Amino acid sequence: MTRELALGLGLAVGGAAYLAMLWYVWRHRAAAGGTSLVVVLLGIFVWTACYAVELSTRSVATAEVWSALKFVGVVTVPSALWVFVRQYTTRRGVSRRAMALLLVEPVVVLGLLALPATRHLVHFYRPEDRAAGDVGGPPVPLPGPLFWPHAAYSYVLLVAALALFVARVGRVGGPYRRQAGVVVAASLLPLAGNLLYNLDVLGLGRVDPAPFLFVVFTFVLVWGIFRLRLLDLVPIARGALVAQMVDAVLVLDAEARVADANPAGCALVGVRRTDLVGRYLEDVLPDLRGALAEHMPGGTSTVQIGIERGGVRRDYAASLSSLTDRTGAQIARLLILRDVTERVEAERRLRELLDDRTRLVDTLQAGLRPRSLPVVPGVQIAARWVPAGGSSGRVSGDFYDVHQALGGDHVFVLGDVAGKGVHAAVVTSMARYTVRTLSAQGWSPGRALEQLNQALLADIEEERFCTVLYGRVGHDPADVTLDWTPGVRVTLALGGHPQPLVRWLDGSVTAVGQPGTALGLLNRVDIKEETVHLQPGEVLLAFTDGVTEARAGAEQFGEHRLADVLAAAAGGLRGNGGPAAAALVADAVADRVLAAVQEFSSERDDVAVLVVVAE
Repeated sequence: MTRELALGLGLAVGGAAYLAMLWYVWRHRAAAGGTSLVVVLLGIFVWTACYAVELSTRSVATAEVWSALKFVGVVTVPSALWVFVRQYTTRRGVSRRAMALLLVEPVVVLGLLALPATRHLVHFYRPEDRAAGDVGGPPVPLPGPLFWPHAAYSYVLLVAALALFVARVGRVGGPYRRQAGVVVAASLLPLAGNLLYNLDVLGLGRVDPAPFLFVVFTFVLVWGIFRLRLLDLVPIARGALVAQMVDAVLVLDAEARVADANPAGCALVGVRRTDLVGRYLEDVLPDLRGALAEHMPGGTSTVQIGIERGGVRRDYAASLSSLTDRTGAQIARLLILRDVTERVEAERRLRELLDDRTRLVDTLQAGLRPRSLPVVPGVQIAARWVPAGGSSGRVSGDFYDVHQALGGDHVFVLGDVAGKGVHAAVVTSMARYTVRTLSAQGWSPGRALEQLNQALLADIEEERFCTVLYGRVGHDPADVTLDWTPGVRVTLALGGHPQPLVRWLDGSVTAVGQPGTALGLLNRVDIKEETVHLQPGEVLLAFTDGVTEARAGAEQFGEHRLADVLAAAAGGLRGNGGPAAAALVADAVADRVLAAVQEFSSERDDVAVLVVVAE
């Protein structure tokens, strides 16, 4: 096999590779310059394939045909490369007029080669070679009078395209200039080789090295731009972004040595990059030794550490991620350290504020309800309270109280102040302790609520009303001359509050008390007292409107459902008297009511209940 034949076969194999690259670029033709790059590669393929046949023949006639066909690729590459550079580096691309002008020279050259009478103007074969028919090596044409103008035009167009490429891409920044240099160098190789061949320099003889050097050019242009994204904005932007990040970024090799670091990483460690690369991470950041040991390959782990530099401690959120190859094996790790000192300090202050608020809420709540209920002769009392759904930490306006009044009787109070928060707590606390003061002075239930109304109007700058149930528990005198039965007497006064329910011994449930005017709105309120007698085992249930107004969609819990719950819960006494039985019933009723309301709906206000069971 001759050298020329071997080169021809090599070019044929290279032509097949060009076809593969053509297919790849055609799939990505939507990218900037994709279509024009297809034309460039097609021209190179035609040039290479035809030159492969030309090198493998010994016939002048055959070589003349394939050499002329080769020029289809030769004249296409410079124009197509110019169009590609314009489309790749600018948004405007090439106008139709410029495209028409670029077609003039290729059409003229190909027209001259197509006509036997003008073919010699571009190139011709020596007369002795034509006379011989077959020669000892591949026939080499000689340049005609128009060959060098054609060559000069092609070289100028190629150099102009490369100059535009460098001017457009290189002005962006250093990373672009370095990468653009790779493409420029690869582009200059076939240009330089063809020029040396045409000038017959370095003894290149019969073989034009340009098609072979186009292999390097094609690989860089196609594989670099479309596969490795050599000139794409993404890797350049990523590199610039990482370099300018305020977060410290370190790349660790498989042995946890520092392979690379951005400026912020070097500043964090306090070591120059040249001195940092190659050192073990645990030597420069020992606080991360545990995170390295616990990191699972293939995943991402986060940890918060404190690093002290120059006597100043800073908090960092460290994220350690695996970098894997195509098989999933961990080949490196990426460490990102974000300074979260300010965030940690803000979170600490927020926790302190929340703790202070919680203590404030607890203090306010403690003033709204007694820690424990006192013992009231003749009855057992149970009270429950739960905040509105999702309102944990808010101060409720519901309150209850049980205390002794002048004369030995006891008073129970259940109220609901409109609104929530600190202001509602102030009103609630004032209402509770005002009632206590009035009870200690022996005021009747009705007069006590009237006086509370005046106190609310006088002392509250912002309008705030409340509803209050006031009940006074006393014993009827034992008089054998009267039709006397054991039990207790309860005198009720309602300041706009819902009527309490009583379950009687016969199992019926009715509402008691006379509805009155809410307190804190009007100068004069209509408060009426009503006295009910509770026999042992009978149950009085007082509640706030959060019970009956609890909603499940459009439906309210309502008094009828509450009466059913009371009847069922209080039925367990079964005529058994005494403090123990009454206490069990009081707790059972309170718990069952709360459970029923919570099960019925989460859309509810604060709920408070107070249960009085006669012994």
